[in-house]
Amino acid sequence: MANYRCGLTDELGSIRVEENQKHFDKEAPQVDANPQFQEGARDIARAMRVRYPSLFNKEETTVMDFACGTGLVSREISPHVKSLLGVDVSQGMVDQFNLRVSDQGVPLEEIKATRAELKGDGTELDGQKFDLVICTAAYHHFANVEEITRILASFLKPGGSLLVVDILYNETLHTDPDLPEHFHQVVAHKNGFSEAEMLALFEQGGLGAFEFTEAVTQIKILTKEANFFLAKGIKV
Repeated sequence: MANYRCGLTDELGSIRVEENQKHFDKEAPQVDANPQFQEGARDIARAMRVRYPSLFNKEETTVMDFACGTGLVSREISPHVKSLLGVDVSQGMVDQFNLRVSDQGVPLEEIKATRAELKGDGTELDGQKFDLVICTAAYHHFANVEEITRILASFLKPGGSLLVVDILYNETLHTDPDLPEHFHQVVAHKNGFSEAEMLALFEQGGLGAFEFTEAVTQIKILTKEANFFLAKGIKV
């Protein structure tokens, strides 16, 4: 699931946003054809719905899928919520997202994507707030995960939930000195995140009632299999 990137203000973060944008603009046309990404998206969407069924209400739930990519996870989630807005900095990903939705004949008021670099200043996305914000397979691409978590929390309604799926920390995951150069440019956290790290990020972002589930899916990244966790926090 090529879901990545977004609004960073420091110099390193800005560089990574630009590199990710270029990389995923190029990759966008091939993403949906990858069987591993398709299976991973199904696993992630299933894990979120099974673990937290009350968060998915067809009549009420509004969702933002941050770093939505081509919408692999979004399309799995959208039949179970009222509306879903995908957000990504890659125009190529956004174009593929909206093309797939159009091909399926789904109304744009139910699911669509837009290109944006969010800052969380209260004026973006027409001031919308969401019942649920999801971010899948993207955190390891963000240089400033503290700022990203704050931004995502700012788009939640009071009592709304943030769900993050990403690589479970493994200190030996990407230690190969021969990793390709572009990998270093687009991946900020090569070995993923621990439960303690995610707890700290959520607390700093103003999120409580933290929950953490290990191994919701396994995806091959370059030469190694990576386990993915599911973290949840509620806006307090």
